[in-house]
Amino acid sequence: MSRKILGLDIRYDAVSAVLVRKGIRGVWVEAHEQVRVTDQNEIETAVSESLETITKNMDISGSACAVSIPADLVSFRNINVPFRDLKKIRQILPFELEPALPVSVEDLIVDFQPVYLDDRDGDTDIIAAAIEKSQLKKYIDTLSSFKIEPEIITMSGYPTALCLAHLVHIPENWLLIDMGADESILFIVASNQICLVRPLPVVSPNSSGKKILPINVRRTLSAAEEIYPSDIQPRHIIVTGSGVDDPEVLRHMDRILKIPVEPVNLAKATNVVKRIRSNASWQPSLMDNALALALLMAEGIHGINFCKGTFIPKKESAARKKNLMRTGLLFGVVLILALMSIVLDSRSMGKRVFSLNSQITRIFKTTFPGIKTIVDPVHQMRVKIEELKKKSIFSGRTDRTIRHIDILNEISKQIPQEMDIEITRLVIGEGDITISGQTDTFNSVDDTKSKLETSGVFRQVTISSANINRSGNRVQFRLSIKL
Repeated sequence: MSRKILGLDIRYDAVSAVLVRKGIRGVWVEAHEQVRVTDQNEIETAVSESLETITKNMDISGSACAVSIPADLVSFRNINVPFRDLKKIRQILPFELEPALPVSVEDLIVDFQPVYLDDRDGDTDIIAAAIEKSQLKKYIDTLSSFKIEPEIITMSGYPTALCLAHLVHIPENWLLIDMGADESILFIVASNQICLVRPLPVVSPNSSGKKILPINVRRTLSAAEEIYPSDIQPRHIIVTGSGVDDPEVLRHMDRILKIPVEPVNLAKATNVVKRIRSNASWQPSLMDNALALALLMAEGIHGINFCKGTFIPKKESAARKKNLMRTGLLFGVVLILALMSIVLDSRSMGKRVFSLNSQITRIFKTTFPGIKTIVDPVHQMRVKIEELKKKSIFSGRTDRTIRHIDILNEISKQIPQEMDIEITRLVIGEGDITISGQTDTFNSVDDTKSKLETSGVFRQVTISSANINRSGNRVQFRLSIKL
């Protein structure tokens, strides 16, 4: 069954939307739209107008949604914590971040992404991201007015970096710059892991703007060397966003940094998207981040997500409550069945105990009819048996009563395991035993006889017969033993 997913990339200058359908055969882009924002002073109104246009041109009903918002609303920190348990990291992270943030942690939504570059015993490097709840609420309220409940809310550029790291094989370290008209953000990726995220000053189309970007990139790379001891220097730079349309900026960056710079086409690079409807109007630099948002959900890629706490979608919250209720109901049923099983087992065991006690008492009465007072039949029977044994000894009787289990045990002990012997018949009488079987040679028959004669239980062992069987490769024998 196919699934509809809406990727919504909200920026100060434009809102981009990509609607995909995920099926067994892959991902199809059903529709895409970009609406330019004219009045950036009233961003909420502008976003609302853009969404109105998008919802008119796209059928987003029944679709899951992932949203990115401007990256300058998010604070990023690279920190190291002294353990690897992600649950513990999530618990202590707000306290670790609080001294370095301008607002109270209680007013923030915080999430993180672990980075496993260096093998540090018990330590974990993480990228922490925090956004003010009030800022996030504005966007969620605007989306809610169009009945859009995002399951993922993250920052611009980050989905593209995640998709490239997870879906595209890039063997060397690289750097992604999302170059927007009003914001740019840099991602350093090493060993297919995003290890540093930094917003950059706005790149303007004039000459001073062209000079600022490479300088800031170089500063960021120098700062990254202080954070990570391993080599994370990029071998090439990947760019996306509306700033890619200015080739002069790319040439200047290539010339200053001396690192190859190339734009990316996410749909082609990932090889996940099978078809794009209205391909002629598709502009990768403008639509890649919205496409990446949809691919995160389609491919199950996890990263920083601000949909937490009170901002969890109602559908997801209701689904969780429903699952909890189902789990609770199932647990209750299992508990009731377990209690019933215990009660039934107890009753059944009581009946069996009563039945066994009745059998013991009946056997005792049959064996010792002269005893009329029965208190503990088992104990009384043991006492009586001991008395009979003593009488037998003192009366001078020499008859030995050997239990069958003791005879079997003695035979097993005397015949070594490595001997090739198979006992096919065993007859135990009052004073003698007959053993029939087969073995490999006549010597084995003699050895068996000799072994049994060493036992203190058997008085005499005689070979009654020993013959070659019909197949000619086994010796059939019979031993007679006196007790």
